[in-house]
Amino acid sequence: MMTTLNDTLKPDTQYLESVLPVALGSRGEDDFVTDYLKGMSQCLGDEPRYYRSVGPYWPALKTMLVEQGHLPADSEVDQDVAAIYEGDRPALTVVAATLYQRMRLESGLLLSSSHLLPVPDEVDDSPYEYVSYDLTLESKAKKTG
Repeated sequence: MMTTLNDTLKPDTQYLESVLPVALGSRGEDDFVTDYLKGMSQCLGDEPRYYRSVGPYWPALKTMLVEQGHLPADSEVDQDVAAIYEGDRPALTVVAATLYQRMRLESGLLLSSSHLLPVPDEVDDSPYEYVSYDLTLESKAKKTG
């Protein structure tokens, strides 16, 4: 049986809920998400390949960036991946993406497009390979890089 993105291990909602208050600080969830997306948008302006740092969370975040007007309304979003890596609420998606991004930074893989996502041992003994690829941002990166 082939391993799919559906099989990959993601942080559970209970864990994300426990991390959320720390992430929020004194902000409400809406402000937290708005601040995060504003920051992400600025980072993408400086370095288009920055989207790679959030791996499979990118489509879900991209949907939010489009909704908040940071990206064009006609931006292409991989809805299948977004559905799998979307939290119960936008704030939980942001927390999960931030945790993932921190792990990538610590591994020195912030801008790498290759992601080895863990899967349960009973599914497969090797991780699922996910490749970040956003055509629009990659073509921007070629122009600036």
